[in-house]
Amino acid sequence: MSAESGSSTATSRDDAGNPRRVEPPSELHAQPPISPEDARLVFLARAGELLGTSLEWRTVLQRLAELAVPVLADWCAVDVIAEDGRVERVAAAHREPEKVELVHELARLWPVDLVSPGGISEALRTGRPVALPVVTEELLPGLVRATEQLDGVRSLGSRAALILPLVARGRVLGAMSLVRGDRVASFDAPDVDVAMELSRRASLSMDNALLYEEARAAQSFSSRLQLVTAALSRAATAEDVARVLVRDGLEASGAARVSFVELTDEGCLRALGASGYSRDWLDAIDGQRVSGLPMLALAMERREAQWFSQLEDVLPLAGIVGRDLEALGEGARAVLPLLTERGILGFVGLAWNAPRVFAPLERSFLEALAHQCSQALERAALYGTLRERGERLHHALQMGKEAEERLFFLLEASRALAEHLDDVEWTLEHVARVAASSVASSCLVELVGPDGSLRCVASAHQEPSRNASVLSVLGGEGALSLSRECFQSGEPRFVPDVDAALCERLSESSVHQRALLEALRPASLLVVPVRTRGRTLGVITLGTSPPQRPLAMSDVSMMEELARRVAVALENASLYRDAQAAVRLRDEFLSVASHELKTPLTSLKLQHGLIDRALSGDSRHKVAPRLSTAMRQVQRLASLVDHLLDVSRVSLGRLALEPTEVDLGQAVRDAVERMEEVFAVAGCSVRVDIPAPLQGRWDSLRLDQVLVNLLTNAAKYGAGRPVQVTAAAAGEDQVLLSVRDEGIGISETDLPRLFGRFERAVSERHYGGLGLGLYISRQIVEAMGGRIEVESREGVGSVFTVHLPRAAG
Repeated sequence: MSAESGSSTATSRDDAGNPRRVEPPSELHAQPPISPEDARLVFLARAGELLGTSLEWRTVLQRLAELAVPVLADWCAVDVIAEDGRVERVAAAHREPEKVELVHELARLWPVDLVSPGGISEALRTGRPVALPVVTEELLPGLVRATEQLDGVRSLGSRAALILPLVARGRVLGAMSLVRGDRVASFDAPDVDVAMELSRRASLSMDNALLYEEARAAQSFSSRLQLVTAALSRAATAEDVARVLVRDGLEASGAARVSFVELTDEGCLRALGASGYSRDWLDAIDGQRVSGLPMLALAMERREAQWFSQLEDVLPLAGIVGRDLEALGEGARAVLPLLTERGILGFVGLAWNAPRVFAPLERSFLEALAHQCSQALERAALYGTLRERGERLHHALQMGKEAEERLFFLLEASRALAEHLDDVEWTLEHVARVAASSVASSCLVELVGPDGSLRCVASAHQEPSRNASVLSVLGGEGALSLSRECFQSGEPRFVPDVDAALCERLSESSVHQRALLEALRPASLLVVPVRTRGRTLGVITLGTSPPQRPLAMSDVSMMEELARRVAVALENASLYRDAQAAVRLRDEFLSVASHELKTPLTSLKLQHGLIDRALSGDSRHKVAPRLSTAMRQVQRLASLVDHLLDVSRVSLGRLALEPTEVDLGQAVRDAVERMEEVFAVAGCSVRVDIPAPLQGRWDSLRLDQVLVNLLTNAAKYGAGRPVQVTAAAAGEDQVLLSVRDEGIGISETDLPRLFGRFERAVSERHYGGLGLGLYISRQIVEAMGGRIEVESREGVGSVFTVHLPRAAG
């Protein structure tokens, strides 16, 4: 760094681009004499502070130029790569402020490009510094592209130059040119180091400023897009979408003109809205095919937006509107196709008064705006389709509320019919109440009795006062004569308008009919039969009274569907009752059979015991193995009988518990001791880990049954590997018991059904049993207020965990 770092002035530019003098900070150039190394550090520290005080990148670069002059160079220029690839000079400084404009003028008259060899172009292209240590008078002509430049360079002073790229995140943002004119010395190594560090810090500051600018632009675009999207969400027709785009989209995009055209099913264009264009221009587009406008055809073919930065770019693709576009000026244009999954719905055209470069962020915003228009247009098309269907099916749409009521009624009735098979009378009353509160004013349900006559089993009226009078009139008797006609014929009876003459005719037969009609006061009546398998089980009668809407033909279809569902529900209820009776009979049979089987099994056990005691030495040697096998089989049969008996008790709700004080640890050890022979036969060793007593109130026999079932399960499927039983307290009120084996394990698909009745996760061919042990164990544990869980992986083993409260529920 040269000693000529004394006070000087530099030049910056105001918001209008006019040069202004800026006095360098006194702190930077008025320091007491210090060493060159310290001076460089102070300079860089101050430079970092100044570069970090602004988030406007042009300001950052102007400060960069002012910092470099005169500390590092006699004059400085900063060039950046614009978004369209052009090189733009954005900052300059000179020891003599009046020459700053000349630095800018050189760049305007002879712009820098990215292809020329050497100099700024090379630094921008390669991202590496370019140094010109000594520039003599003889070398100057070879460094410029025009003779006119030579005079400007000589006027500025150019004896040595150092061009440093501004690089951030691997991207070349621009270049800083440091030029010394009157000085004799070229850039030495310390100067280059300081300049490099200065360019690095300037690159970071510029990158931060650009990121900040992008973030603000993105926030602005997002806010504008939200406003337009909110307005588009309220658009119900294509014309509404066009109005929103013309009103709000034009302002949001910043364009001067906008046009919105729809693509019809026939492939023709239809102008829906525009701003800034004449009526004649829109009429010229209306009815044209896309092929007549190549710029639209190109957007349609590529299914992407087309961007034209200036008029010359769009004229070759203008087609029939080329002359009109030329008359509208040199500005930029954009054509945005309205894309959806089912194709292109139309196009949005935007135009600006001046040429412009479309930044990626702006393109994304405009494409998002077009996407929102596409969705709004698609919604509008859907609304239009619905309206067209409404015109074809006007009656259905006019009765939209009634259709919704019918749907709700059918859903609610179906839910009740499916959920309450055990209480048909309540279900039918519920269906009648729902019908009287939604699709009709009154509802009567009549079923055929044992004597073949109709009996009213459910009735409801929309008005509670009339409901009471209807019930008093019915008194369990059949309802209207129309009901009997429907029942006998098996066909619906529909009377859309019940007038006085019809009421008189219906009530002639009996006083009961007259009283019922007076209680119902129907304006329309509908009776449908409840039929299944060729039999009529009853009828359902609907009636409406003002101000309730009269019944229509659509109600006939609805009630016929309801009648079918009621018939199915009645049949299912009958089958359910039969099934419940069969289950009860089965459970009673199992209970009786289990009890009856236990008596001979007990006698057989006693006989085996007597035989065992009566055996002598020689005979014991021959008979004992077979006797032991027989005793094990009898014990196994007794266990199966006990399981069947427990299943019947659970099914009949007779599983009783007798809680007493029990030490869980001792219970486990006793069960393991009794099953030593079982584990020995299975080849499994057992380890019990219960370090302390675990007292609780449980049914000792049932608890032992759970333990035996879990231990038996571990021995059977343990594959001859060790079995571990652990128990411990889980808080003050809970204990945990786990039985772990390292056997064949259980597949993940079988785990959910493992505790079901008669469920097995293994082949019956290789493993015996009824699949009741775990089912009974879970029933017992849940009866005690606990739960049982299992974790298992095939080939690894299983862990059964029992959670028990200390006081059994």
